Amino acid sequence: MIPRTVLQLVPLGLALVACGPGTPGGRAAGETLEQGRIYTSWLYEAEYTKLWDRFTPELQRVFGSAAELGSFAGKAVTHLGREQRTVDERVGELKPEQVYSRTAAFTAARQPIVIEWTLTKDGAVTGLAVRPAAPDSSAVTSEVESVNDKQREQ
Repeated sequence: MIPRTVLQLVPLGLALVACGPGTPGGRAAGETLEQGRIYTSWLYEAEYTKLWDRFTPELQRVFGSAAELGSFAGKAVTHLGREQRTVDERVGELKPEQVYSRTAAFTAARQPIVIEWTLTKDGAVTGLAVRPAAPDSSAVTSEVESVNDKQREQ
């Protein structure tokens, strides 16, 4: 069983992809992909002050402080274990923001986990969600362009 802290890391942003994302264009998608990867590595490496500095004031109010973010996120990441492999990465648009979604297998999780970052155009974090991947999430993400597919096309 996955702990509740993993199921809902931040109340803001749980339904990001389900809200009807579109497809961001070219350069913006690549920037969002890179930012999402960086923020995810900071999450895994307990770089909570770096994350805190990228959070919008609204998201900072949700946590209260970088230390509280670290306490809360640290528990979730500890329960997951190490990332074994990335199953999928996607970039979508939730105007005016963009969403980086990473589905990965973890050593201590029975099923893949989705980590989603909602970002402004300048890369500030407005939402973070960590949740189990749906058994078949294709209906939810059908309008989201898979970054992996786009890279294969190029």
